[in-house]
Amino acid sequence: MLAFSVTPVNQNFQLDGVRHVLPADAYKAFESNSALAVDVREEHEIIVSAVDCPQLLIFPWAHLEELVGELPANTPLVLICNHGIRSVQAVDLLQQKGFTEVYNLDGGLHAWIEAGLPVAGEGGCSCGGH
Repeated sequence: MLAFSVTPVNQNFQLDGVRHVLPADAYKAFESNSALAVDVREEHEIIVSAVDCPQLLIFPWAHLEELVGELPANTPLVLICNHGIRSVQAVDLLQQKGFTEVYNLDGGLHAWIEAGLPVAGEGGCSCGGH
């Protein structure tokens, strides 16, 4: 199980029942293959920058509900967006669909970059949105 908090540290937006994982803890989980990263941003945002980890799944928020059956149900998932707003909503949706091991990356990609963790992509940050 991932170390998590029910109250985010790096963002203001939250929903009851959503668990938040700090970037450093998520990084350790990705590196040890004990959790999968799921980016819920749009492809044009991911091309600019994304977490650099062994396995990154891309499930854009706009299509998540129709793609939910393609996500592994028995694997811890850390959902990622720019600042944690879409990913909190995505965690809430997946919990409603029966997923139990889903977490929000606290503060999103912005907090990941601020923590100095590895980033892949063309450079910069697509952090202008949510």
